Amino acid sequence: MLSTLRRSRRTLWHIALPSLWVTASAISLNDNLVEITSVTGDSMSPTLSPDQDTTGRSDYIAWNKWDASGHVQRGDIVFFGLPNRPEDTGVKRVIGVEGDVVVLDARRRPKSGNGNANGNTNPTAGSHDVPESKSWDAWSGRAKVPEGHVWVEGDNWRKSKDSNWYGPISRSLILGKAMAVVLPTEKFGAKPWEGFASGTTVVRERVDTRTDLEVLEAMGTAT
Repeated sequence: MLSTLRRSRRTLWHIALPSLWVTASAISLNDNLVEITSVTGDSMSPTLSPDQDTTGRSDYIAWNKWDASGHVQRGDIVFFGLPNRPEDTGVKRVIGVEGDVVVLDARRRPKSGNGNANGNTNPTAGSHDVPESKSWDAWSGRAKVPEGHVWVEGDNWRKSKDSNWYGPISRSLILGKAMAVVLPTEKFGAKPWEGFASGTTVVRERVDTRTDLEVLEAMGTAT
């Protein structure tokens, strides 16, 4: 009897061990290498989830989470924690990187009824200034992206809350970069964000991390 019980325990352990290994590997993969999530809302339409309003169907994207915040380039689609609510996430396109000057698009000026964090709008809301409108106006038409930050925008300017609302985001908030569409199956492997031309003008500049004194010394004008 005792021998039979021991054999049963060994058998259960041999069955459970591979399952535990697979589960642990999947968790590690999801946390550190690749994650698959759906893109909800309208802020990235028509690039991503263009049929959500009509069919409720979302695109599922595979995100590269390995060194997600490093080597971020203009045009990348990123998955990130919202700066004003880090527990929530957003999906947007990188428009400007550190040192760039973003020429603000008046159509994207924050106002009520102009989108929320997920890209949805309240069609019953009136269109009037919100607290973020003053911050946007204070940039006087141009916003410089500081070191260690990026400027992000949704492809659908009508329904996007993005850097025009909360300013440049820290690269440390970036959780992943889009690799390819996974679902729906007819889009598997596609990268519909490639080749998209943003209407936002960006003046590309180099970040100068030197202090004002170092700049003057380099120019030979320091006293």
